[in-house]
Amino acid sequence: MIINNVTLPDIDVADALEMERFEKANDNVSDKMKQLDTNGKRRSELIRAQCSAVFEFFDDVFGDGTAKKVFGESVNLTTCINAYEGVIVAVNKLDKAVGEQYKSKLGNRQQRRNKHKNHYNNRPKIVK
Repeated sequence: MIINNVTLPDIDVADALEMERFEKANDNVSDKMKQLDTNGKRRSELIRAQCSAVFEFFDDVFGDGTAKKVFGESVNLTTCINAYEGVIVAVNKLDKAVGEQYKSKLGNRQQRRNKHKNHYNNRPKIVK
């Protein structure tokens, strides 16, 4: 996947450990956004806190230093949110593609079973 003109590895949505890491990082972003205390904070502090949550997400999911590669020195909320959304959209597409792949394979298996079952049921009966 390409985020902010940086090529990142696709997340293997069929791998439990990789998905667990992604889900945990995603939950952390959500929790930090919910817990953000806006009382008495300057706008710049709020932007920095939200971007920091996204930076941590990228490092947790793709490895340490990834946030620096993707964002450089920028702490721009629009850039951070767009990059984060880009990963979520890419993972959802990958998940859908894998789901369809498995569904077609399982569907074909079920069709073969039914064909075999019908063949077995339609054979001539031997009467003794």
